Amino acid sequence: MFGKLTQQAARLSKGRSAATMKKQRGAIAIEFAALFVVFFAIVYAIIAYSIPLLLILTFKQVSSDAGRAAIKVDPSVAEEQYIQLIGDEINNVVDNKSWLPAEWVTGCTEPKDTSKKWTNVPTTIYAYYAIESLHTGSNRYILQVCLQQKKIIIPSINLLGIQIPKLPEEKIRVQTTIRLEPSIYFSDLDKDK
Repeated sequence: MFGKLTQQAARLSKGRSAATMKKQRGAIAIEFAALFVVFFAIVYAIIAYSIPLLLILTFKQVSSDAGRAAIKVDPSVAEEQYIQLIGDEINNVVDNKSWLPAEWVTGCTEPKDTSKKWTNVPTTIYAYYAIESLHTGSNRYILQVCLQQKKIIIPSINLLGIQIPKLPEEKIRVQTTIRLEPSIYFSDLDKDK
């Protein structure tokens, strides 16, 4: 069966002239060029849309890790030192324990929640805190760790009038909010003694 097919293919190719073969080679080159542009656009789009999604997930993970690190700070120290230690822990997580280059990430200029009086954590650009009074007469801290994209990482290309990637103009911004209640924890420990 395969022998008959190869014989038929050989007979067909003998009948073609050199001019026909040259025309086919030119057509193949044009088809390759057109398909290469489409293939390049698809690959570039996949990469260009993947990086912002990766940044969003990484910002969420890093801000959550920074919040967890803030919870680990010993609240028995003085208030000013407590806030400073929280800032140091947040800096340590964002700057040293994530793969993000420093050129890609910065802190937010201001929190989105304007219902509270936010104060910058003195030793970091990534966090704000607010003091909230509880009905028990004690205070608790509300800490907001906010990470924002510093610059555009993937440039857009314009291909046949189509912009790849077509992303929103605003920069990627992720925040994590946690509540720290150090005075409550220590008053409960004192009662147990």
